[in-house]
Amino acid sequence: MDYPFIIIPLLTGIFTQFVKFTLSVIRHKKIEIKYLFTPGHMPSSHTSFVVSLVTVVGYYAGIGSIDFAIAVCLAYVVIYDAMNIRIHIGRNGAAINRMVKELKLSGYPELKERVGHLPAEVVVGGLLGFLFSMFLINFL
Repeated sequence: MDYPFIIIPLLTGIFTQFVKFTLSVIRHKKIEIKYLFTPGHMPSSHTSFVVSLVTVVGYYAGIGSIDFAIAVCLAYVVIYDAMNIRIHIGRNGAAINRMVKELKLSGYPELKERVGHLPAEVVVGGLLGFLFSMFLINFL
């Protein structure tokens, strides 16, 4: 396979987003295209993507390579952002939405309240990223 370092993580990210879409359809009992692109929720496709990248780089370049070290550092930043920074953005959005509602202010758009990930969503995303990447590495 040509370019496994980008093809496998992209396919893994798309697969994980499809899993998230499927779970959203089951949970909401309706099909809405917006669920294909929604941030947050189960599983974390950001985590799946970067864990896939780490897996592919580790497999092809070796876990002792500088490439692997860079991929691990990138994965740390992305996962930290998904679990910590973006979860706080969602909490701020919820607080602002409540204030706008209580003060009966008009002209303010409703902010997204769920843009980050809970630890379980990150763990499942990471597992999907690793397992689906290993599947693609072995079967493509």
